[in-house]
Amino acid sequence: MNQRREARVPVDQLVEVIVLGPSDVHFLCRVRNASGRGIGLEVPERLATGAALRIKLVDAILLGEVIYCRAQDGGWYAGVELEHAIYGLAALANATRGFMEEKLRPEHPDSLHHTDRKNEQ
Repeated sequence: MNQRREARVPVDQLVEVIVLGPSDVHFLCRVRNASGRGIGLEVPERLATGAALRIKLVDAILLGEVIYCRAQDGGWYAGVELEHAIYGLAALANATRGFMEEKLRPEHPDSLHHTDRKNEQ
């Protein structure tokens, strides 16, 4: 009997996974299914239960914890409980870039020169 609270949706997406620790381990893997609370990953090596992961998607970063990792079809399959998700990173980067460019522009064309003259006196 399936004890899951949410339905899993089949997925086939290549992602970068970083196992967080004293020396982070990076590798590519496939997301095989996802729900609002977790994802299933095909991984190239066995992951320790409780390992913290950062999963990099095209426009998002997910943070989660390995709940289990089992041998499957000559490789490994990990169930990951998601803790945090950051979406819309491209839009955030564009907004931040625009904000920084605006902050770097002087309010008056000669305001930098005026400030420099004050510092010289």
